[in-house]
Amino acid sequence: MKKYIIAVCAALLLIYLSPLLTHPLFEPDEGRYAEIPREMIETGDYITPRLNYVKYFEKPVLLYWMNAASFKIFGMNEFAARFPCAALALAGIAAAALLGGYIFGGRAGLLSAVVLGTSLLYFAIGTINLTDMPVSCFITVAAASFYVAARSGNRRWYLLFYAAMALAVLTKGLIGIILPGGVAFWYIVLTKKWRLAQDALYLPGIALFFIITVPWFYLVCKANPDFFRFFFIQEHFLRYATKMHGRYEPFWFFLPMIPAAILPWTGFALSLFGRGSVVRQPADKDAKDANVYLLLWFGVILLFFSLSSSKLVPYIVPCMPPLAILTAAAIDRMISRGEWGAPLAINAVTAALFSAALIGFAAANKYIEHTEAVLISIGIALPFAGANILAWRRSRTKSGFAKKTALLLCAGALLFSLALQGLYIPLGHTRSTRDVAELASKFAGEGVTIAVYGDILQGVPFYTRSRVALVNAVGELEYGMNEADGDERRKWFMDLDTFRARWDAGEPFVLIAEEKRLSELAVLERSKRGRRGAGQYEVMLNTRK
Repeated sequence: MKKYIIAVCAALLLIYLSPLLTHPLFEPDEGRYAEIPREMIETGDYITPRLNYVKYFEKPVLLYWMNAASFKIFGMNEFAARFPCAALALAGIAAAALLGGYIFGGRAGLLSAVVLGTSLLYFAIGTINLTDMPVSCFITVAAASFYVAARSGNRRWYLLFYAAMALAVLTKGLIGIILPGGVAFWYIVLTKKWRLAQDALYLPGIALFFIITVPWFYLVCKANPDFFRFFFIQEHFLRYATKMHGRYEPFWFFLPMIPAAILPWTGFALSLFGRGSVVRQPADKDAKDANVYLLLWFGVILLFFSLSSSKLVPYIVPCMPPLAILTAAAIDRMISRGEWGAPLAINAVTAALFSAALIGFAAANKYIEHTEAVLISIGIALPFAGANILAWRRSRTKSGFAKKTALLLCAGALLFSLALQGLYIPLGHTRSTRDVAELASKFAGEGVTIAVYGDILQGVPFYTRSRVALVNAVGELEYGMNEADGDERRKWFMDLDTFRARWDAGEPFVLIAEEKRLSELAVLERSKRGRRGAGQYEVMLNTRK
């Protein structure tokens, strides 16, 4: 077992750390969550988050602090911007593996690490700079520590439960309490273990929660009296209950996402519904109890976000650890019995269909070079489909090879995740502003303002290391703009007529605009246009005297 643990740890480190520096920051999220900590370092203010130098309160502060620390250690680069999220993804995998081993045994725990670490959604979010992976990690630790405390009777585990919830709150707000607390509440209600309610109200743990969370919230509210209203009322209750952010999707939106999210283990996840599955036929009373908890963990989070009026795919990342543990337990049972049957066949068919669809999509994608896209897709498809089809055929023709079949599936899954990294490089050509920002920096000397027309390109301030003027664009910076004084608003937030007047007056600008918006800028044609920027953007220079 020891050699397998070392091999899995080494493989997971490889697939999560290797892609961090291969491509520029994606728009808009990665640019945003890199620029805010960069400005913290520049201004020395680690209490009030700022984006493009105006106040930005949509998220709490912990990811910004972690990224700022990473920048100071590794330098101001893409690896440093993504490293905290990747490290916390690995920590979440470790927590799920330990819980899986605690419940179902060591082999199931190791399989939990492989299943979770190579699952499509978890891996994709774990290698980019987003708040969703850190909050998923902390929720995983909180949920796991609560169950261990409940099962073992050792109340000290509640210290970790409350500490993890506190860190989740500092990462993404009140869901850090609501989600793990909701799982614990419904577990107590459904199992009628009322004593756990008293045990979980552990005063040292509650005190630890407030010691971790209160200082920053107190300081930011003191420095910004309107923070409480904006953060808690608008960005929590109104965002959850209304369509104010334009992210409305139907209630069932996340349901079809689950089979894709758990790739390349879809067939085994679906087997949990089967008659002889670990869910429907648990090995013993403890396993049955664990099933209830893991299903509640998955279901409460899925239901919470399904009821929300604001939905994005990364929101359901915290659903993946319990699903991975149950899927790993199902595979572990198949190894013990030496029987694979329908789950392996379904997985093989799913792998073949996904691989064919991926290659077909790559061939038709106009944003990526045809040959490059197809070659990358084939590189992804071969280990995924090949390993599953080979394992299925082998299981039908040979007996006594259950462990080797599982090893083949794990190897195929790890290669699948490694090959997925190939998609990041071409995506970086179309989802990043690094090239155009670097081009704008070459033209922008002292006293020259970089401006962006019609959009908020989050990576431009990070790559240019400067504040960017916005023309006909406010978006998520509306709150910060309104908090700024009048002179600042007039200088850095303009409509097109105001900008044209300053441009025609000879004020030095470097203007970045998407090609599709150039027709809207015909009023500036009298001024010299600069060289074409990277990808879909163009840089225009004001040379009027």
